[in-house]
Amino acid sequence: MRGAIYWFAVAVFLWFGQMVSSAELVIDGVPIPDDAHVSAAPQSASETQKRLLGAWVGAWDNYWRHILIVEDIRVDGEARVVWANGDSPGDGPCGGVFVREWSREEGTVSGDTLTLADDIATYKLTAADMLLATFNCFQPHFQARMSRIELAALTRPGATINWSDELEFLDTDLTEDGKRVRLEVVLFKPKGSGPFPLLVFNHGRIYRGTPASLTRPESHPELAEFFLEKGWMVAFPQRRGRGKSDGLHDEGLEADAAKGYSYDPGRSLPGAERALNDIKAAIAALQRRPDVAGKRLLIGGSSGGGILSITYAGLHPQQIAGVINFVGGWVGERCRTASEINGALFERGAKYDRATLWLYGRGDRTFSIAHSRSHTRPLQRRAARESLSNLTFPAGMVTT
Repeated sequence: MRGAIYWFAVAVFLWFGQMVSSAELVIDGVPIPDDAHVSAAPQSASETQKRLLGAWVGAWDNYWRHILIVEDIRVDGEARVVWANGDSPGDGPCGGVFVREWSREEGTVSGDTLTLADDIATYKLTAADMLLATFNCFQPHFQARMSRIELAALTRPGATINWSDELEFLDTDLTEDGKRVRLEVVLFKPKGSGPFPLLVFNHGRIYRGTPASLTRPESHPELAEFFLEKGWMVAFPQRRGRGKSDGLHDEGLEADAAKGYSYDPGRSLPGAERALNDIKAAIAALQRRPDVAGKRLLIGGSSGGGILSITYAGLHPQQIAGVINFVGGWVGERCRTASEINGALFERGAKYDRATLWLYGRGDRTFSIAHSRSHTRPLQRRAARESLSNLTFPAGMVTT
């Protein structure tokens, strides 16, 4: 019922705004009204209000094009904006499918954040003069990192729009069917030429969704922004068959791939090994870049990416300065083989003797605190045996 109410509200949100005007321009697949404009800021406007005014472009989750035009902001913080999206490729936010649409909406500026009516979307102005946008549908939220563009440049006939300047490809040493494999990477770089310290953050596995879910590059702009402000480069490599990366997506699938992931350790663990090889290849390619500093990097990930990061650090401790594990696990604990599979991967990570941070949430239905804490025993035994004062393990696991 809540889902139906949400989609009804979004439909009204778009339909009512569209009634204001029917004449429009189409910018690289995204429609905007032909009378879009940007008013001059009031003399008494705050610096943040002045910075927010104007046109912004980006892509929700780096694949669904979005335009925001902040046309006017009053001194009291009330704003009027154009909110526009292109067609959503494959499955859109919250499992729905969107067609290209625009609307004029009211919003409110508070501090460094613009919030649209009914909290449909929020836009936070960053220190780097970017907008960190969040589409507040049901989980998971969609995010976009948006850059400013002059309205005249946006509406110029034949304009080339850089929807996401973070997408690049890594030439790796992997081969498949006799061909070299390129891996897509979502790359966030601080300003300047570097070299910069590097965080490599690894995605999990697709447990639900359509095949189109595999084509979306996964990244976390809010996390990236945290590290960017501290001078770090942040890379989100897409393993084989994910995003636009070459190769076949097979991280432990059943013999009939349409049945999804296997819970047989004989298939699941080789799938994890394949993923670890992809991470190794991506790291090697990233470390060949002249803008990457140092021989050691920070590694992290969520869900499947979290457990892979712990395991990778145990296999390649000389490369890793620290690990961040967000709710890591390879197989959900409801599976009868979960302890065997997850335990085997965490056991390999126990060889790592530097700091690790494990972040889990109470009430998680896939990886509970008790299940995940049980896999820290190899780290605790190692710390006790070798008196490793610099090894952090989750005996006091951070929980929320």
